[in-house]
Amino acid sequence: MSNTSDSPRHINVKTLRTLQNEKLHLHINKEVEMLKTKQTETERRVHYIENHNEFMNSELHAIHNTHIPNLESMIEREQTERMKLEIWGRKWNVVIRGVQGARIKRELPKATEAFTRAFLKNTLNIPPECADNKLFTAVHRLPSGDEVRRSIMLRLSSLIDRDDILKAAIKLPPRSGYSVGQNLPPSLSVRRGELLKERRELSPESRRKTKLVYLRDAPFLKLVTKRS
Repeated sequence: MSNTSDSPRHINVKTLRTLQNEKLHLHINKEVEMLKTKQTETERRVHYIENHNEFMNSELHAIHNTHIPNLESMIEREQTERMKLEIWGRKWNVVIRGVQGARIKRELPKATEAFTRAFLKNTLNIPPECADNKLFTAVHRLPSGDEVRRSIMLRLSSLIDRDDILKAAIKLPPRSGYSVGQNLPPSLSVRRGELLKERRELSPESRRKTKLVYLRDAPFLKLVTKRS
């Protein structure tokens, strides 16, 4: 009886192992090629993303350098125009501070008007006939402040009358306890206070030479040197 290893029906173990190794080698090579392909594709995509990001950064810089300044300028112009409209709507108004009123919680408008006209005549020294003939569109106490000396909002029908009152108020002595000013929007009212404080901190000589002026355009308020 012949040896099974010599039988043509059986594959030599060594040959089988060789075939298995070759098959494994082919599989490994195939996997390596697939990995190389994936790596190449990944590198291509990374390169594309980097180029795309660089392009987007360039576009963003271009937008920032061209469109953003234009938008900021447009917003600034819009805010300036809105402020002009608000100032225009308030230009017939004056705010009077320091006038004592009735010792009641709710002062009637007629009483406020009487206190206001008395202030114009007795404190601002406006002739009685002029003070009595000025047409008030509205006059009332503002809600905040000292109960008895709450500020008065006065709206006039004539800018000439408004200017007469503001001109007379310039002669009020310092620390009189009274003040008369234009009815400014809140932001400008704050700015006015800052400028007046800046003026008070000047030396007496510089203070005499400096005044606060109202402008038609931004910044609307400014300290200037008086003309000699």
